[in-house]
Amino acid sequence: MASNSEPQRAQSDASSDEELSLCTREAIEKSIKYYLQNSSLHGLKYIAEERITIPERVFFGISFVLVVILSGFFISNVYIKWSASPIIISTSAKQLLTSNMPFPAVTICNLNQALRSRVQRISRSSSNFSLLMSLCSQGDDQTITYVGTWKYFKALLVDVAQPCDEMLLYCSFGSRRELCSMIFKSVLTDDGLCCSFNALDPSFLFRNYTDDARLEPEPESSLYEAIDWTPEQGYAARLPEFYYPRTSGGTGSRMGLTVVLNASTTEYYCTKSMSNGFKVLVHNPAELPKVSNYGFIVSSGREARIPIEPVYEDATPSIRSIKKSVRRCLFSDENDLTYYRTYSRKNCELECEAKLLLRDCSCVLYYLPRIDPTARVCGPNDNNCTNRVQTEIESSKTELSCENCWPGCFELTYRTTLSSSTIVAGPSYQSGEDLPENLFSTSNGSTNNDLSILHFYYLTNNFRSTTKSEMFGFTEFLSNTGGLLGLFMGFSIFSVIEIFYYVTVRPYCASRAIQLRRQRRQAALRWLTPVRQRRRLVLPQRPPPYSQLQGKVRARPKVKPSLWQALRSSRDPLVYPYLD
Repeated sequence: MASNSEPQRAQSDASSDEELSLCTREAIEKSIKYYLQNSSLHGLKYIAEERITIPERVFFGISFVLVVILSGFFISNVYIKWSASPIIISTSAKQLLTSNMPFPAVTICNLNQALRSRVQRISRSSSNFSLLMSLCSQGDDQTITYVGTWKYFKALLVDVAQPCDEMLLYCSFGSRRELCSMIFKSVLTDDGLCCSFNALDPSFLFRNYTDDARLEPEPESSLYEAIDWTPEQGYAARLPEFYYPRTSGGTGSRMGLTVVLNASTTEYYCTKSMSNGFKVLVHNPAELPKVSNYGFIVSSGREARIPIEPVYEDATPSIRSIKKSVRRCLFSDENDLTYYRTYSRKNCELECEAKLLLRDCSCVLYYLPRIDPTARVCGPNDNNCTNRVQTEIESSKTELSCENCWPGCFELTYRTTLSSSTIVAGPSYQSGEDLPENLFSTSNGSTNNDLSILHFYYLTNNFRSTTKSEMFGFTEFLSNTGGLLGLFMGFSIFSVIEIFYYVTVRPYCASRAIQLRRQRRQAALRWLTPVRQRRRLVLPQRPPPYSQLQGKVRARPKVKPSLWQALRSSRDPLVYPYLD
């Protein structure tokens, strides 16, 4: 019995010593070998296989390393593509209706920037004449030191330019005749005073809006109510019955915008073109027009048709997480414009041009945003500086540019085409146009060579937008990475769980098991160790007199003491509880 217990005890002591040494090199090698034998990764079990030769193990080890390197190479290519071009622009699968988008803003400018009859009333030596020269972009007299302000320039501009009610003779929209002064507003552009239709009201266009931003006072009673609109937010859920910017009335020239214009060629004084007629720009209602560079010319005495095609670009919210420098577009709440409320690339470029002119020329051109209310208006003596700055801004080869003006993530633009023909009118000519006949008679003070007819209209009721979205989101990147790892070495999410288990959970559980076994062994050792019983300190008592004991002494039978009693009676006896 004792001989059988000794080998068992030796075996248990050996296993205990082995468990107590899990942190040794030998234990770590055993753990690694166990992981290689049971891992789900392809090829690792051959490295720990004892039934194959060492060269075979080395072969599988080298193969596994090469597979890891090759998969890392392909994953790095996927990551580079993901980080370099995370945005993809695709055509939307859903068609949009033109009735949900505003009809474009149409800005019309007479090529003549000042009426001759009104300029003749201005003295050549007055300060107003120097401001007029800056309007006409003429003269470079460096001796002029007059400092122009927006207040005086605004008064001069309204005084010399052709009013909208004189230029617009007839207006209709959506097959209904409209009062031109009701639907067109005066606006200041780089071509002077112009008339704009369906543009956003200045109270929704500028940040720090004041009544001084208007060229003409707001009418007290108007049929159409001004509302806010942005390419990103769109229209509000509830709209009044009559509002602007208004939506399309339908397709075709009958349901579009039709205007009859009077050029008044006999009043021409100064112009930026070598012809007479009008310059027209079709643009976003939330942008101020820059007609001089981007408008098209319609000569007087001609009828023009301008079909319009909306181009809408939107974005998915997921691209917000991509850096601005990578996606290269801005959301409306990310804009840092000082003067405009709605961000667009055109508005940003106007602000950038104003800041550069203010920095280099210490003035701002009359049509640019007044980012500094105290800044003076550029005059004829500043023409050399302003021309140089504008040339450098428009050139892409100079450092003075507005490259930081990225497009908006939501933008609405319009693509137009133009076709025109000579107006033929007279009593012997029957026209199918539903226009008042008195417009083309000489009794109204104008000839047919001064008139122009413009038709703006949509071709279709629906169109497709383009959407900016993530080309490689985190889900796509994870899918591509997982596919490559699974293809090369059978890697999966469970492989990560296995590695985590062998690195953290298994050592922790092993250490806990060792600690519990150690505690049980210590408890067993305490049970088998002899325990010395404490002796009680008994004070000696004085025996009673013998006389008191007489008659009380009884003979007691002698009992043989037991082994336990004999041990207790000995000095400092040893107690073994397991004997009980």
